Amino acid sequence: MSGFLKTAAAIIVRVKSYLVYDSGIGGAWFSLELLRRKKAHRVVFYADTLNFPLGLKSETELYNILDQFFGYASVAATKPAEVFDGIFLACNTISSVYLRYWPVFKKKVPFPIVHTYAYHNGLIGLPKPLILATEATVRARIYTYFTAGRGVEMPATDLIEALQQDDTQRAKGLVKQTATFARKERFSHVVLGCTHLSEVAALFEEEGLPVYDPLAQILGNLKLDNDEGVGANTQQLILHATGDYGDVVNYVRRKAALLPEEVLLDAD
Repeated sequence: MSGFLKTAAAIIVRVKSYLVYDSGIGGAWFSLELLRRKKAHRVVFYADTLNFPLGLKSETELYNILDQFFGYASVAATKPAEVFDGIFLACNTISSVYLRYWPVFKKKVPFPIVHTYAYHNGLIGLPKPLILATEATVRARIYTYFTAGRGVEMPATDLIEALQQDDTQRAKGLVKQTATFARKERFSHVVLGCTHLSEVAALFEEEGLPVYDPLAQILGNLKLDNDEGVGANTQQLILHATGDYGDVVNYVRRKAALLPEEVLLDAD
């Protein structure tokens, strides 16, 4: 882990408020997990649904999209009520772009920034992983680098689309199809190289395949937000969407019902 990543991880070991970026339900899953696991009391989810699917865009387009997000974050940094303890780029595609241009973007906000590759050390020990990702992430070849060339990257465009549309039956069928292929080719693990896929981690495990989930790695490295001054029923998820957010809101409402405490959902 680089010195910058170590610093970022050290700064946000205890957080109250996060800003999370993603284009769809992967970021929604991550935002709700932050609340469910009591890693934060307040999460602002920047749902960039206008630009879904990110994995089909060019690097120039992705750079501009990331720049727009950091423009939003930099404005938020000037508002006392919007101060964040950390920013999560809960998207592998955007994280790949951030890694290439981080000296530019990290100057735009005063918050620590953590991307999906922050805890990549565990990847090097996987004997023969199958990496499911967007087409843009596959093109970036970052997982190939982090697995020392042992990983095989494969686009999971159809599965990502099914999850975004909350098409459960289609998603289950695609998971079974992928699992059959993975067993036939004797892959040791499935790496969830798109954050949408965290939603189906358990399905891959039911198929007998060990899963490596970068978002779960991040969550596992965060300490609990144990601020005794905050009431038990004050968890809040704020949704900021750039486009239509019907799929995201439906997903959040369905999943939020599983949380032990009430989650206040606001949309702007």
